Order: sequence, then structure tokens, then C-alpha cells
Amino acid sequence: MGSGKSSIGKRLARYLKCNYIDTDHCIEEKIERSISELIKSEGEKKFRTLESEVLKNLLSEKNIVLATGGGIILDPGNHELLRQLGTIIWLHASTDKLFERARRQSSRPLLEVEHPRHTFNLLLSERLAIYEKLSQIKIDTTHLSYEQTLEAMIKALRNYKIELT
Repeated sequence: MGSGKSSIGKRLARYLKCNYIDTDHCIEEKIERSISELIKSEGEKKFRTLESEVLKNLLSEKNIVLATGGGIILDPGNHELLRQLGTIIWLHASTDKLFERARRQSSRPLLEVEHPRHTFNLLLSERLAIYEKLSQIKIDTTHLSYEQTLEAMIKALRNYKIELT
């Protein structure tokens, strides 16, 4: 949350001349309402189930840049699906920077609580080890602009032996 997955993902897709897919948008199209509304009415568990369904449905897609919600890794069953979909890049930053960025956006249902910073810290601490284990490429975006982050991603992908157009 707040790492820039969506913004950077769109830029990378344009650079690579491929499709950009955001799992959150796929879910919202499927349910015809916002994720915030879904979580409020049916709970986070239903949302996580839909995330997994979206991943399974994307397995046949080729040449895509996929942005996922930060909690998609909480279901161990999604780990193999993500690996099958391609190279996993973790855009990370300092906790302060991530929180600052996440708070700029109004649609953060998991932060619509009494103590958002505390909740944010708990979510992040729960996920960090999984991000570390699952990702093949890690990029610290704390002090990078979108353009610098894109350049770092392209360089890392080339170093990882991913053929770029």
C-alpha cells in the first residue's frame, strides 16, 4: 500500500507495449461496486477470495504487467499463481513514506479505522517477510520519482535476464 504499484505498473506496461492489469480493478468490474463497499458489506475474507479468483483467471494471459493489492500474498495459495504469472517485483519504501503515500488516496478501506497508522504498521509487519521471500526483484522507491523507479525496474529486469522489447 503506497508503494506506487498502480502508477509505476501503468508506466512499465506502456514502456513494454503490453497490457496493464490491476487486480483491484478486475474485482470492481466483476462486482460492479467499489472494494470499499464490498469489504464493508461482505468483509475482507470475501475480497481475498475474489483476489484469488482473479489470479486464477489471469493465468492464460501473456505479456502483461500486473499490479496486485498488497495483501494478495496473505493467501499462500496465491504464491504459486503469482510465480506462474511472471517475475515478481517488490516496490518497497520506508514505512513513513509508504504511509504518507497511502494516506493521499481516499479509497483505502483497510485504513478507514480509528488509528490508521497503527493499522498500517500492523499490516506491513505482517507482510514484509512474505514480500521478501516471494519477490525476485526488490526496488526501494523511498527517494525515487516515478521515472527513476521505472528506470530501476527496467534495469533490474534486464539484469534478471528478462527479454524486453
